[in-house]
Amino acid sequence: MSYCFNPTCQNPENPPEVEICQSCNSPLLLTPSPNKQINKKIEEQDNAEIETNQIIPPSQKNTPTLINHSSYRPLKLIGQGGFGRTFLAVDEEHSLRKVCVIKQFFPQNTNYYQNYPPSSEKISGSGKLQVKTTSEKAVELFQQEAQQLKTLGSHPQIPKLFNYFQQDEQQYLVQEYIEGKNLAQELAEKGVFTEAKIRELLNDLLPVLQFVHKSQVIHRDIKPENIIRRTTGKLVLVDFGAAKLVEKRGLPQTGTIIGSAAYTAPEQLMGKAVFASDIYSLGVTCIHLLTQVPPFDLFDSRDGKWVWRDYLKTPVSGELGRILDKMLQNATNRRYHSATAIIRHLNPQSSHMETVYFSPSTVPKKSTQHAEIRRKLQGVLANESVKVQVSRVKKKLTVVISREANNKVNYSRLSQIIAAKLTDLRLQNIDRVKLLGKVQGKTVPEWQQILRMDKKTRWKNEIIRFKKSEHFMKLSELGTRDFWLARFHEREFWLDVLMFAFACFIFGNKIVIWYPQMALIIASAFIFVKHRMSKKNRLATNNLFATVATIFLIVGLLGERFWLANDFGLLLGCLFVALPIFYVREEI
Repeated sequence: MSYCFNPTCQNPENPPEVEICQSCNSPLLLTPSPNKQINKKIEEQDNAEIETNQIIPPSQKNTPTLINHSSYRPLKLIGQGGFGRTFLAVDEEHSLRKVCVIKQFFPQNTNYYQNYPPSSEKISGSGKLQVKTTSEKAVELFQQEAQQLKTLGSHPQIPKLFNYFQQDEQQYLVQEYIEGKNLAQELAEKGVFTEAKIRELLNDLLPVLQFVHKSQVIHRDIKPENIIRRTTGKLVLVDFGAAKLVEKRGLPQTGTIIGSAAYTAPEQLMGKAVFASDIYSLGVTCIHLLTQVPPFDLFDSRDGKWVWRDYLKTPVSGELGRILDKMLQNATNRRYHSATAIIRHLNPQSSHMETVYFSPSTVPKKSTQHAEIRRKLQGVLANESVKVQVSRVKKKLTVVISREANNKVNYSRLSQIIAAKLTDLRLQNIDRVKLLGKVQGKTVPEWQQILRMDKKTRWKNEIIRFKKSEHFMKLSELGTRDFWLARFHEREFWLDVLMFAFACFIFGNKIVIWYPQMALIIASAFIFVKHRMSKKNRLATNNLFATVATIFLIVGLLGERFWLANDFGLLLGCLFVALPIFYVREEI
């Protein structure tokens, strides 16, 4: 099917191969040609010196229009809004009939915008508040998106800009087609997101947001509809038409109120969007995906707080909850200021990153040789656009960080990340690490730092590792009230208590092996072996209890006390400890 570009066409659907619309006689193929009018409009904007929300940087304002030899055929309408329409199309001049997305903009059709109110902005040099029509604002937004996509499209998770042109007094933007479904569609089809999927979303999208903000751009319209999951599973951030270039000023300036109200930060609703505004919108997106409840219903206006936890079908961890709560703070000074900070909290490294600890007693694995160390360091620095080289001489490890000339890096922060990663690797026989920072192509380093072993940090890290271990987690449960309340309702718990008491009585009062205190060791070892055997096999617990109880009754009724301070006593104790092994039920 071919679809007519004419916005006033009454029957825009046409057969696949026709070139003229059968309803309105408009051409169905878009064939870009060099056009001076659109460049003239950009030059007129330069002369006007529009400051507020001006997205085109000074260095890019005179960039020529992107033109290529293409002929685009629209296949279907896939979206429309107040400023234009979006089509799925193919490039018929391309050998593979490349699929693309075309955004159409019609700035001079004022009747089309009669239902949309005008916007106002302050024009530099006039000193007065002038009113822009919605049509003029739409022209500016279209030119903004073209310039942004040209710059940001170098990122693999942002659509590439293929073409940008004007034809028949209408503007068109041709960009990469992202095959897949947006998160709103995914939510409708598959239901609420799990905590694991939200973590995956944040880990996938935050580096993209980090790149956008590093380019001094605020997206201003992050929502499920503008996040598309490729068929490969990778997320793509789309629709930069509402984005804004950040100017180097002290406080955010009041500009156009733009974005989707349900996902928009409070300061953005007042026309003062900042980088943290995108973080707020991403936070609202996450809680909507977790609950499948409209964002407005997740906020209690009476108490002035989010109540999204009340709508969860499955509770999330306290860690993720705290991260989302901080993303959703109304005040920007209490909200995350950068995507980098969220990434760190989402994937915490060692708690002590200021100095690095290497354990001289730990035997290194083969995976921690030079190439593997370099690979792991390069992995944690993947978002910093730097290259890492590693070398070792005796007990000194040298790490060289190379950056591109136009890429400024924070070496202090990089040293903390590297120190944390090396701490986790626990290398052998290293007493110091030398970090060098340099520009690619130059031999003289511009920065250096020495990391030495810190004994205090060493023990702190050992304590932290122990506290995070599985055994410590199980031991820590013993001190909780809930653990014991649950155990008191289990029959097996009381059988264990009785068998432990019987064993203590038998070997502490009647058959004493060396010392009465040995009874505690034998009883504890007996219970340990019983639990180990019951995890791997079916155990005849009732029969085992009957045997222990019988031994208890026999030695109790005899009334005599035996002291065994020889090998026989040791073997007798071992036999009792191994008793559960003989009560394993064989599977038939």
